Amino acid sequence: MSESCLSLLDTVLHENKLAYVLLSPQQQCLEQGGDVSLFFTTPSPDSDIYELIPELLGCEDIFQDILNGDMPRFELSNVNRSLDNGHIRYVNISIVPHQNQCGEQKTGLLITLSDTTDWLENEQTLTQQRNEMTLLKHSLDDTNQRLNFIMQRYVPKEVSKALMENRLLPDLGGEVREISALFVDLRNYTGISERLTPTETIEMINDFLAVVCQAIVDSGGMVVNYMGDAVMAIFNALEPQPDHARRAVQAGLQMQSNPLQLNCDRTEHQETLYFGVGINTGHALVGNIGALQHYQYTAIGDIINVASRICGQARPTEVLMGANTFNHIGHEVDAESLPPMMLKGKSQPLTVYRVQNLK
Repeated sequence: MSESCLSLLDTVLHENKLAYVLLSPQQQCLEQGGDVSLFFTTPSPDSDIYELIPELLGCEDIFQDILNGDMPRFELSNVNRSLDNGHIRYVNISIVPHQNQCGEQKTGLLITLSDTTDWLENEQTLTQQRNEMTLLKHSLDDTNQRLNFIMQRYVPKEVSKALMENRLLPDLGGEVREISALFVDLRNYTGISERLTPTETIEMINDFLAVVCQAIVDSGGMVVNYMGDAVMAIFNALEPQPDHARRAVQAGLQMQSNPLQLNCDRTEHQETLYFGVGINTGHALVGNIGALQHYQYTAIGDIINVASRICGQARPTEVLMGANTFNHIGHEVDAESLPPMMLKGKSQPLTVYRVQNLK
């Protein structure tokens, strides 16, 4: 091979951080080239293979197995060497059989070295980045779980879903639409709470909320406000519910079928708490109400005020509804008309119906 070819070969090998040694069957270095910095010592005519590559010390049997054809090749991967500047270099060492050197049929070994420092450092960097991404994903998953928990318990589930799906914009304001509003509150609450500790009172309220909220959710309603011992819910808000009036009445009847039992752990004698339920139907402004610092998804309008007033007139176990609600489902409900009532804030008496059952 000409000197120019050797020079070109060495240049290519040097650029690719490769070096080689041709080893005779007697383990004598016949030729070496490429990036000589990969050798442990600078090559010379008298260099010994173990001086150039000390990691091969003790591999004599492996050399012989490869020469005999018992082993096709041998590799050492990512051998690390400490450099004088304190850095570490990683080298791959490969040994394969070599024949037909210089046109003569001779058998020997070709030992190649490749610098894998950059590749290995990149792999380590990628591994570290993957680990960081995994940790970040776990952190995001935990954050999403906490966010979902918060959104579903501090914001109506339907509202949080609509916000996430961009069906509801997080802006103040709303739209006028026909809804059914339901108010429910406890009867005998004040008298019983006087005999309870604050902790027992909270437990009683939580039991009450569990019963009424389950009834509202079962009927497809949305709880929009807690007011001490009262709850406000609306139907036909975010999702269309043509039968919203019936749904509201169904929720009220379900509440009344599950009166709250207070056991002896809270009071001296077992007592029953009853609910008063008021329902009204009509057009209201539904959307985000409040200030820039705090929004609340709710409904406002005269029909909401009337529903609250009707609830105030309901006796224990009663479900009362306004005339608009009755007009929506009169053919589906057994109800009796009560004497016209004067409700606070209204100039004229209103007709209210007592619900007995749904047909």
